[in-house]
Amino acid sequence: MYRTIPLKAKFTDEEKAFWINQCEHANSLINCAIYATKQAHYASLQESDNAFTTYWRGDELRYGWKTYHCKTSYPELDKILKDNPHYKAMAAQSAQQTLKSVGESITSYNGLVKAYYRSEVDKPSLPKYRKRGGLAAVTFPRQALTWKNSCFYPSISKETKPHLLTEITLQLPDFIDFDWVKEVTVRPYLGELWIDWVIDDGKQPIDINPHLDYTQAWSFDHGGTNWLTGVSTRGKSLIIDGKKLKSMNQGYCRLVAKYKQGKSEFYWDSNLDLVQRKRNNQMRDAVNKATRFIINQCLNDRVGNLVIGWNDGQKNGSNMGKRGNQNFVVIPTGRLIERLKQLCLEYGIQLTITEEAYTSKASYLDGDSLHKHGEKPNGWKPSGQRVKRGLYKSRDGHLINADCNGSANIMRKVATQLGLNLAEVGRASLTVPQRIDLFTRLNKSYRLRLRSGSSRPRSNIRLESPVFPTGGDVNLIKTNSVSDPWWFDNRE
Repeated sequence: MYRTIPLKAKFTDEEKAFWINQCEHANSLINCAIYATKQAHYASLQESDNAFTTYWRGDELRYGWKTYHCKTSYPELDKILKDNPHYKAMAAQSAQQTLKSVGESITSYNGLVKAYYRSEVDKPSLPKYRKRGGLAAVTFPRQALTWKNSCFYPSISKETKPHLLTEITLQLPDFIDFDWVKEVTVRPYLGELWIDWVIDDGKQPIDINPHLDYTQAWSFDHGGTNWLTGVSTRGKSLIIDGKKLKSMNQGYCRLVAKYKQGKSEFYWDSNLDLVQRKRNNQMRDAVNKATRFIINQCLNDRVGNLVIGWNDGQKNGSNMGKRGNQNFVVIPTGRLIERLKQLCLEYGIQLTITEEAYTSKASYLDGDSLHKHGEKPNGWKPSGQRVKRGLYKSRDGHLINADCNGSANIMRKVATQLGLNLAEVGRASLTVPQRIDLFTRLNKSYRLRLRSGSSRPRSNIRLESPVFPTGGDVNLIKTNSVSDPWWFDNRE
């Protein structure tokens, strides 16, 4: 399976100066490619008789070029810019990768042109120029990398090599084999340089895992304070706490407001770079911990299905107020779902994403009908109601957790489709879910104590060090006995 492993680069001053120079040339080469593309495109439009047209943008009637496909492709750009000084300052294959990125942007533009004439999107525009003097990513395919002395030596152009003050190497992380590497990218990121290692570890996606029961499932409903509320067909329920995540976002917003006070909306400096980096690292760490916990929970319970309630575009244009948007919209649930899609393929877990309309209003215990968004019949009313924050009351007066009720309804929406057995999902499992705090239960000192054996934990929770530690990806393994689960020793 292909993976991308991002690592913060640790370069010397001489190496950093070289890579910044290469990123500057890549940025300038992209601008040259866009300029050549636009010149060729507009030249072809001028040859036609009806090159101009009128069109509406909002409430304004505008007059400009007609929207046609751009005929410029990567081979033409490579031929045009082969003698460009920015092209020559970079390694040949690295410069070609940069031009291919522009070619991919043109292909995306042509796809939008088709959608525009089907009235699916607004009028598209050709790729825009990058900021002058900025930095762009520099990519080296495997052919442009030489493995020697336990490190990779990237290709360097003849024009640049005489000016080097030191050898340029890329140190391979210990947990990556050199023959796994397929591509390496050095990219700028908020004032720092990062290295993206694209690898292929030879593993294949698992379609059917014989150790999992595909009539069982875990279902999760997302929110704010209760980030993820899960209900299992095994009769279990849990809540992944989101208070710490909200606190991190509030601290981030406070610092951004402090540094931008009295400045323009587009003001940015090194202090804001630092704040943004810290916040992004915290969010990535939370996503990796949550996904690893969910996957391990499915493996320990031998559950073959994972159901997530999610409405596409539900956070776009959200108008929940300043505090509501800050507490809900910025929580990275979409990134968590994308991460789950990657891990589910690796372990043979079937991931189902379903829309969650009316799941919070309907009563699971009373078996209320569940409709898709916009298909609710006139006069439909739920049997129960939410009497207070976090508490749902059924028709017979039974009190259950409101988020567990929503999660169970999400599971019920796809129960027939997946062939799930909901016999054990009852009032007992929906009443008192276990609350999980990922940031305190998965702290570093706790993991080190378990690995060293210096102290024995009170609970039956065991931790292992991550395979790829860059994203805070911590494997939490909860066992029901002293022995490890079936997949712990054979996870490779």
